[in-house]
Amino acid sequence: MNKLPKTKRMSTGDIAYQEIKKKIIKLEFEPNSILIEEELSAHLSVSRTPLRQALYRLELEGLIIKQSNGRMHVAPITVEEIEEVYHAREVLEGLMAREATINMDEEHLQKLEDLLVLMKFAAEQNRIEHTVSYGSEFHAVLYSLSSNKTVKRLMQQLNGQIERYRRLSGYMNPTYSPLVPVKEHEKIFELVKKGNPVEVENEVRQHISRNLVVAKETLSQYFQQNN
Repeated sequence: MNKLPKTKRMSTGDIAYQEIKKKIIKLEFEPNSILIEEELSAHLSVSRTPLRQALYRLELEGLIIKQSNGRMHVAPITVEEIEEVYHAREVLEGLMAREATINMDEEHLQKLEDLLVLMKFAAEQNRIEHTVSYGSEFHAVLYSLSSNKTVKRLMQQLNGQIERYRRLSGYMNPTYSPLVPVKEHEKIFELVKKGNPVEVENEVRQHISRNLVVAKETLSQYFQQNN
């Protein structure tokens, strides 16, 4: 039995939500697998009320599907969905990157540069999970400067699906070269540094578009292995 860590900052429901979400993203809870409340409640040592709150949040994010009989299962992964998610991500993140470039300051520019150093070091050590993690932080710092609240809210709703498919394009692809995204992020950084919002938006969109190609390749391999 895994007991959830105590924290003053997060409620039991929040922690249950994060734990289940992490397992779905890491494919520890496989696509289409049934989620049984009694088992989850015992596994996470939480009562039904906060657990149901967590499951409802995950349902809203599209990571869980509730059937007409009340049962819940992990959402499947499909080519159609990955295309929809990445096309939406491309537009939304492009807009955020454009705004962030306009609002960029020295403090955030330094944070981006520091993350690039860490990302490159991790890639050279072939630590793929850390490389992808630093890349995600790079995007988070960049987009924190966007003032478009609507886009940020939409991105938050897509976050779980993005992270799920990001794992396919990175961690699970045997041909994935961690130095490729490093170079792409370095190019984005240089354009941000020059203060060209249009070029930054275009480069971010191209970066995400390339990720989609890799993710679809990995998804095809995943289907072959699991059929």
